[in-house]
Amino acid sequence: MQSVIKCTTASRYTLSFLRLTTTLGGGSRLGLSVCTARTGGTMANNKVQVNVDVTSDVVCPWCWIGKRSLDTAMDHLKDDFEFNVHWKPFLLNPVMPEEGVPAMDYFRLKFGEEAAQRFVSGNSPVTLRGKELGINFNPNRLVIPTKKPHMILDFAGKHGKQHEMQEVLFRAYFSEGRNVSSDEILKELVEEVGLDSGKALAALRDSGYVSGFEKGVKESSAKGVTGVPFFEISLKDKPNSQQQFSGGQPVDTFIKVFSRLKTLSKV
Repeated sequence: MQSVIKCTTASRYTLSFLRLTTTLGGGSRLGLSVCTARTGGTMANNKVQVNVDVTSDVVCPWCWIGKRSLDTAMDHLKDDFEFNVHWKPFLLNPVMPEEGVPAMDYFRLKFGEEAAQRFVSGNSPVTLRGKELGINFNPNRLVIPTKKPHMILDFAGKHGKQHEMQEVLFRAYFSEGRNVSSDEILKELVEEVGLDSGKALAALRDSGYVSGFEKGVKESSAKGVTGVPFFEISLKDKPNSQQQFSGGQPVDTFIKVFSRLKTLSKV
């Protein structure tokens, strides 16, 4: 089940206008790829029906930034659109010990000492961008395996709470420094969004959810996704209208894509 977003309140900030034909920033290793759109669309209750598929990982800071921009754009356009948002799994660190690795050790190993110190000081690009969106990145956390939180997102999606669950996971992990791979913490977070924690934790041991997670990861790889967040946005039931792009994009990128789809829906 996809999360149907009626209205989402998110932080606002000054928009910077970019051309969709340029390579956009945001930390993604993928350049912008916009598919050729064909005519056709779906209208219901005078609102344009749009599907938003987001391939993401819970430990990806640019993914939270991208989500906040998406939320702001959806809130801005809520009178004209109804959004069906679905989050798909991706593993930034396929091989990660269950106990996790201190974030600073991970940063030093992957990006070097200078980059790690910039993050601690609050002067890294991701930290500064996060502040614009009301996001506080806490460096005192572990880099963890994310199989469990991905499965919890799948569970939440089947109960219409996936988009809300994703925000809670991002906040708990990045701002609060909590280990969202821990059953105990996941129990609290699931209850926070109003879901049955017993059933949610049982899903972690359910072969159907395990196979669903593994299938999702393989599908992302087969699609050629190598960096996240990766967005696929289309008119409902009109896959040929799909627009694809990646990275922690500004609000204006989403508004331009949604506006383009609105135009196509009227053809």
